[in-house]
Amino acid sequence: MDKIWYAIADFFQFIFKYIEMLGNSVNYLYIVIIFVFLVVWTLQMLKHRKNNEEHASS
Repeated sequence: MDKIWYAIADFFQFIFKYIEMLGNSVNYLYIVIIFVFLVVWTLQMLKHRKNNEEHASS
């Protein structure tokens, strides 16, 4: 059973070495993606408001 836990620990130590090299670049990528989605979502809401489709029933 200890071999399994040590293997998992070794795997995560290996992965975290490369994650440290990436630094904050992944965080900046997530910030950009979220910002783009928020802009698209806001534009869609404004388009629906312009067409009076705010509370359209299905």
